[in-house]
Amino acid sequence: MDRRVVLHIGTMKTGTSFIQSVLGKNQAALAENGVEFPGGFGVQARAVREMLKLPQQPRRNSRRWTKLATGLRESDRSGIFSMEFLSFAGEEQVRRLVEPFAGLDVRVVLTVRDQLRAMPAQWQTYTRNFGTDDWEGYLRHVEPSRGGTGRGTRAFKTFHRAQDVPTILSRWGGAPGVSSVEVVTVPPSGAPREELWNRFCAAAGIEPPEVSLEEVKDNESLGYASCDYLRRANAHLQDVPPRRYRKAMRPLAREVLVPLRPDEGRPQLDRRAATYARSRNAEIRDLLASDRYRLWGSPEDLPVPAELTEYPTTVSQPAAEQVRRAAEAVWEHAAAAAGAPTGSRPDDLDRLVEDAGRLLRQAHGWDG
Repeated sequence: MDRRVVLHIGTMKTGTSFIQSVLGKNQAALAENGVEFPGGFGVQARAVREMLKLPQQPRRNSRRWTKLATGLRESDRSGIFSMEFLSFAGEEQVRRLVEPFAGLDVRVVLTVRDQLRAMPAQWQTYTRNFGTDDWEGYLRHVEPSRGGTGRGTRAFKTFHRAQDVPTILSRWGGAPGVSSVEVVTVPPSGAPREELWNRFCAAAGIEPPEVSLEEVKDNESLGYASCDYLRRANAHLQDVPPRRYRKAMRPLAREVLVPLRPDEGRPQLDRRAATYARSRNAEIRDLLASDRYRLWGSPEDLPVPAELTEYPTTVSQPAAEQVRRAAEAVWEHAAAAAGAPTGSRPDDLDRLVEDAGRLLRQAHGWDG
């Protein structure tokens, strides 16, 4: 295999955590094939976050990324960097990210997902990161309206930053030093688990090593009601520092809300949102039909259905009893963590959500 640098840049909600987990758990097998995952995911993630702060303190913020690049240059292996926040980089940031690899074969890999599936997944990420829009409000905000009323919202900005595939391809495809841009479509639901990994290896130009996927975990998702609970809770937590919020809320979601998922439904697009998602798929397919990018997968993974009659005309709300159950589970968890008496739980849902926020603040010292 020719020596190269592979930059897997996202996008979000496209199996990036799965790929990163495979890379991290199989470094010995990769090394036998002449490939390394420099620093592992944690180091790469910190380096990318620092680079995205540029041009502030350029020498300090580029130090970790430069060290990774220098180490790879001094080795005799190819290197894979995988961090979805790379897709957020602006043109100048892209240039600075690629610059340390001057003279090497730099291959960019972008994974993309059916937008009919990406929109619900992106709302979940939104609710797990301070988002307060309910599902219907989120759908209306992420769709560019004629009046442009949604463009200034956090929902619009975060969705399009994460899922604007044409802009991401333009920034990275036109960057000096990038030899090629490879696009991997995420296989449809029900495809063999190894399919995405095999497509990624083909796009990266590496021989798929013998890996075990048994211990590799995907990001565990939440049900509709739990996401709706979180967006309600976030209204009371807007002033919590982001790092402290995420440090507490990630394990809370994993330990308290994920177990509720089997009994909760999933958010469904209404016909208006499905129409918009279909148009986004069509735009990406048209872009990939050119010879500027190599496609690994199939255009059919980005469906453009002729009819959308399977989608309802209105958005269905989550079951009220399931939202309450999620709120009660978080309240009990927070009360135990804060050492509060468990017999004082409010009955009203709004008060229950607000009081759980108070207990979370107490348990984690968010007001200190």
